[in-house]
Amino acid sequence: MAVVIVGAGALGREVLATLRAAGQEVTGFLVEPGYPTTPVHQVPVRDDPAAWTAERGTRFLVAVGDGRERSRLVGRLAGARFATAVHPAATIGPYVILSEGVMVIGPVSATTDVFLGPHALVYPGCTLAHDCRVEAFANLAPGVQLAGHVTVAVGASLGVGAAVAPGCRIGAWAFVGAGAVVIHDVDPETTVAGVPARPLPARPIR
Repeated sequence: MAVVIVGAGALGREVLATLRAAGQEVTGFLVEPGYPTTPVHQVPVRDDPAAWTAERGTRFLVAVGDGRERSRLVGRLAGARFATAVHPAATIGPYVILSEGVMVIGPVSATTDVFLGPHALVYPGCTLAHDCRVEAFANLAPGVQLAGHVTVAVGASLGVGAAVAPGCRIGAWAFVGAGAVVIHDVDPETTVAGVPARPLPARPIR
């Protein structure tokens, strides 16, 4: 199965390393017109989506860190098929569901009855305990720790080393700051930080 990585930046290179470690073939990077097309680690970079979607058997991985931008690019590739990337150093339990487009970069532990939604991104050092749910386009930065029965809703993003107590829900498109400890639910579209995590005050409009 040929894989094309959408996005040739830092995350794209991490996904390339992950796929190569897993023994999967990467045939190219895809970028939008105007981006550099210099080869990355001997892999060609193209800026013509039609050229890739026309190839039979090609699957895509959208390696863009921002969840909203990842969602937009997935929509642009309507009708395409998507791969998954799971580093061989990851420990993935037998009852873990990996949806299309999921990227698990490096050593990660997902124990049992965990769901990773479409195009979710999980960085090295993350731990996902039993019955966690990480929904579409969510991001878990390096070292995130999710206790049991945690839900990370669509597009939510957790910063480096954040920890979430059992049973908490991180609302859609919320952001949890680096090192924060979440002990209560986080509302959608809210930014929280600190120990324990609290909403940040809104910045005044100038």
